[in-house]
Amino acid sequence: MTAPRDESVRLAEELLAARRHITELEAELQSLRAELAEATGSASARIAVSLVRKARRVVPQESRRQQTLHKAASRTLTLVDKGPSALAGLIRRDRDLRRAIGVADTAAARRRQYRRWLAMHTPRPAELATMRRIAEADDGARVISLIMPVHNPERSWLEAAIASVLEQAYPHLELCIADDASTHPHVRSVLDAATADSRVRVVYRDKQGGIAAASNSALAHATGEFVGFIDNDDVLRPHALSSMAAYLREHPDTDLVYSDEDKLLPDGTFGAPTFKPDFSPDRLLAENYVNHFTLVRRSLANEVEGFREGFDGSQDHDLMLRVAERATHVGHVPDVLYAWRMVPGSTAVSAGFKPLAQDAGRRAVADALQRRGLVGRVDLGPSPGLYVPRYAVQGEPMVDVIVVARADGVDVTGCVASIERLSTYGHRTVTSVIAADDTPAAINRVVGSLRGEHIVLLDASTRVISAGWIETMLELSQRTDIGAVGLRLRYPDGTVAHEGIICGRLGLASSVDQHLHVIKEMSAVSGACLMTRRDTFDAANGLDEMFQHALWDVDYCIRVRAMGSRVLCTPLAELTWGEAARADGGDIAGEDARVFAERWGGIDEVEEPYLNVNVLWPTPLSLQLD
Repeated sequence: MTAPRDESVRLAEELLAARRHITELEAELQSLRAELAEATGSASARIAVSLVRKARRVVPQESRRQQTLHKAASRTLTLVDKGPSALAGLIRRDRDLRRAIGVADTAAARRRQYRRWLAMHTPRPAELATMRRIAEADDGARVISLIMPVHNPERSWLEAAIASVLEQAYPHLELCIADDASTHPHVRSVLDAATADSRVRVVYRDKQGGIAAASNSALAHATGEFVGFIDNDDVLRPHALSSMAAYLREHPDTDLVYSDEDKLLPDGTFGAPTFKPDFSPDRLLAENYVNHFTLVRRSLANEVEGFREGFDGSQDHDLMLRVAERATHVGHVPDVLYAWRMVPGSTAVSAGFKPLAQDAGRRAVADALQRRGLVGRVDLGPSPGLYVPRYAVQGEPMVDVIVVARADGVDVTGCVASIERLSTYGHRTVTSVIAADDTPAAINRVVGSLRGEHIVLLDASTRVISAGWIETMLELSQRTDIGAVGLRLRYPDGTVAHEGIICGRLGLASSVDQHLHVIKEMSAVSGACLMTRRDTFDAANGLDEMFQHALWDVDYCIRVRAMGSRVLCTPLAELTWGEAARADGGDIAGEDARVFAERWGGIDEVEEPYLNVNVLWPTPLSLQLD
C-alpha cells in the first residue's frame, strides 16, 4: 500500500507536469491563432472552419478520420480558391509542421528523460544524512567559503539561496555575504536573521560598487581553503559541497574545479541542464562554460587579486581565465550541482539583456590573449556570451597541401582545381597521392619529400568553398600548444558532416555535428581536412602505418594530445565533403578497429574528455555537446 506522503508527492509531481503541459498548449494555441489571423478574409478559411465544425459532429473527436477529413477539406478548398501553387505551398507547410512536431516531441522526450536522470542522481534524505555524518566525523575536512554578493533580490529568492548553502550535507563551510548597499528593507532583515548561524558572515557596504566590488568585499572575509561563488537568487543542490569535497580529496593538486549546472524554471523545477566537457582552455576563451558551480583555491584567488572592477557582468569569466592560467590542475565534477534562477533580465534567460557584460567579456578575453603573448583580436560570437579570438598569422610559412585519393576512389582533379581557384593563401604547394591499402604509409612518403612548415591533409572528395580556409587553420596551427586543427565539413546538400570527432560511446570514433559556433577542443579531427605543424608530425613519427584505411587520423590526434598538445576544430571556414563519405562514415575496417581498440580501448573504454559522461544517458536522445 502506498504511504500517504508518497501519494501526496506523486500528486504534486503530476500537478507540476500538468501545469507544464498547459503552458506548452497555451504557446501552441497562440501560434495557431497567429496562423489563423494570416488567413483573414479568406473564403477558404471560413469554409474550412465550417467544415471542421461539422466534422467534429459526425466523426469521433481526435480520431484519425476527423484529422483526415480536416486535411482533405483544407487542401481541396485551397486548390479551388487559390490554385495549384497555393496547394503546393500548403503541402510544404504541412511537411514543415510535421517536422516541427517531431522536434517538439524530441524536446519533450528529452525533458522526460532528464527528469528520470534527476531522479536517479538526486541523493535521498538518508544518503544526505550519511554524507553529513561522515563529513562531521572528518576532523581534517577542508573548510569551503561561499561568496555571495547581494543587491536588492526578492526576499524569497534570497532566503532560498542562503538556505541552499546552510542546508548542505557538507557542514564545513562558511557563507560570506557582502550587501552592496541594498535599498530594500527586507534585505537587511533576512541577512541579520541568517547570522544566527555562526557560519554566516555579513558585511554591509556603505556605497554601491557593483558585483565585482561586492564579491571582493565578501572574499576578504573568507578563511576557507577553497572559495565558491553563488548569486543571491540561485541555489545549490544539497550534495554540491560534498561532491566537490570528494573530488578535492581524490585530486589534492586541484586549484580550480567546476560542475555541471541547470536552470531553475519559473515553476520551481529544473529543466535546462548544461552537461559540460572536461577542461578546455580554448573553449574557456570562447565562453565562460566553466561558470557555476566553481571552487577556486583561495590563495590563488588572492594571488590574482580577486575580481577586477570594470568587468561587471563578466567578472566571473575574467576571474576564471586568470585563475586557469596559473592552476596546477583544473577539475570537473560531472553532476548538476547548481541552478540559475530564470528571471526577466537574468543571464540565465538571455545574456542579450546585458550588452555591457558582452563588452566586458570581450575585454577579458583580449586581456587573456595579451597575457599569453598571443597577437590577435577578439570578435563577438554569434550569440551573447560567445567570443571568437582571431590570431594574426606570423610571417608567411610554407604550407604543403596533400590531396589523398584511394586507388578506387574520387579523382584528385576537382579538389586540386578548387584549391587553386579559391584559396587566397599564396605560399603553398599542392601535391596529390594515390593510396591503395596503405594510406598512412603513402602520406608519410609524400610528407618526407616536402619541406613546408605546416602540412594539410585533404581527402580528394573535398572541395574548397571558403577562400581563407588555409589562413583560418594556420592561425591556430602556428600556436605551439596546438598539435592539429580541423574545420567544419559539409556534405554537398549542406548537411554538416564533421565538426570534430568524439571517441567512444557513439562508436570507436564518430564525426559529430555539435552546432559549432566557436573554436573548441576535440579529441580528434578528420583526416579529410587536417592541418598540423611539421615539427609536431615529426615528433609523433608521422602517421602510424599499422592502420590501412581508417582511424589513422584519430590515432594521430590522440598521440599528439598525449605529447601535451591540443586539437582544435574551427567553424570559421568550411569545405564540402563528397557524398560517398556519408556512406563510408561507419565503415571501419576490422583490422584498423582492432589495432585502435588494443591501443586506446574499445567503445566503452576509450577516453573521451570532451563528451560529458551523462550525455547519451541512457540513449542518444539526450545528446547535448554544449
